[in-house]
Amino acid sequence: MGNIPTKKYRFKKILKWIKSKFLSQDFLVKQLIKKWHREDIDVWPTVDKLEVTGINRYEYSFLSQNGEDGILRYIFSVIGFESRYFVEFGFGAHQCNSLKLMLHEDFNGLLMDGSSEQCNIFNLACEKIENNNVKAVSTFISLTNLETLLVSNHVPPKIDFLCIDVDGNDYWFWEALTCIEPRVVCIEYNSGIGTSHSWSIPYQSDFERFSAHPSGFFAGTSLKAIESLGIKKGYRLIGCDSTGTNAFFLRDDIDAKEIKTLSCEEAFYPHLNWLGRGISQDRQLQIMQSLPYVEV
Repeated sequence: MGNIPTKKYRFKKILKWIKSKFLSQDFLVKQLIKKWHREDIDVWPTVDKLEVTGINRYEYSFLSQNGEDGILRYIFSVIGFESRYFVEFGFGAHQCNSLKLMLHEDFNGLLMDGSSEQCNIFNLACEKIENNNVKAVSTFISLTNLETLLVSNHVPPKIDFLCIDVDGNDYWFWEALTCIEPRVVCIEYNSGIGTSHSWSIPYQSDFERFSAHPSGFFAGTSLKAIESLGIKKGYRLIGCDSTGTNAFFLRDDIDAKEIKTLSCEEAFYPHLNWLGRGISQDRQLQIMQSLPYVEV
């Protein structure tokens, strides 16, 4: 097989170094708060989405990376809020799927990430805006400490929203979680695998995506794998964002007939970024087949 395409991340690393050397922590916190104080959109669904069906009709990005903000806004407009509590594994202080819930829906929550820099700036910004109900914990999550972290941080057993985006052990973490019962789950999937294979990376406690393979293609789990896992755990697949990044699940006992259950094939979207780099879906699958995924 030919060489696997490798995306260069040098610019991001240089930019991060410049920020750490020349921008004060106080400046970075002020910039973060400024972004948090942006106004949400009023017209929703947006005009360009009116012909789209399912949860994708409601997509838009406000503080999320892709269209997750709009999708979550729609889901909770149907099912309502109960605990107003979220848990998110893997996040960015400027951009994550729970930020809008925290800032606009009065959610409490716990964020966890391996970046001490992201966690620190997030917590400082929360102090500045006098939000004591959400905290970020810098930690590297494993199957050994996963539930201990949740219990020790006083996460209630019944929560409204769980988001898993760790670029690696996503499947294994959701499988292992038993101490919380989220109503809505958002979990990243590897769309390069397509819809025919139920694959995940093998569990590795210290897994890091670009150390495992410099291309970044060896990561996470297929949509088919988490569809099956969701069924086992009592969740139904209700769609994916249109960039081919995250899948959304609703707990089976929630009465929301207007939100349809979709099959893996119906919900799937290809990876917009990889397609934009000229890597076709067939080529992506060829690459995935050359990497040491395991059947789950």
